[in-house]
Amino acid sequence: LGVAPHLTLAVMDDVLPAPLIGRVNALAARTNPFTLNFDRIDMFEGSETVLYLAPQASTALRRLHEAFHESAVGIGTSTDHTRPGSWVPHATIAMALRKRPLAAAHRLLSNSFFAFNARVTDLAVIRFRPVVRFQGVTKVHQVPLGAAAP
Repeated sequence: LGVAPHLTLAVMDDVLPAPLIGRVNALAARTNPFTLNFDRIDMFEGSETVLYLAPQASTALRRLHEAFHESAVGIGTSTDHTRPGSWVPHATIAMALRKRPLAAAHRLLSNSFFAFNARVTDLAVIRFRPVVRFQGVTKVHQVPLGAAAP
């Protein structure tokens, strides 16, 4: 995929990067790192097939997602599938596979999958298609959770 493992909180169209980065900094500063338990491999089928790792429901993750969407009002439009109420938290491991290879990969990986924990430690702003991180002047924008905004 060309990007580090991550959970997408929102996919936004027509977003203004500078205000978004400011709001991400503020959200990160008031959010403490937390742990998620990934307990299964699953898939989305549709116009774009996706194989993903699914975390168990977490109050901390749900609150972070809702807080992001509340803070992002007025700076861009989130796609329907990433809005609260429709969002399925996931970490994509493969996408744009044909249905048959996707189903085979899902079966194979599900049979050998072991649940694991992962820490959520940072928020980042990423431009997708192609994956390019929004850049301030010259640096990549990423901010640790619980840290003062840069």
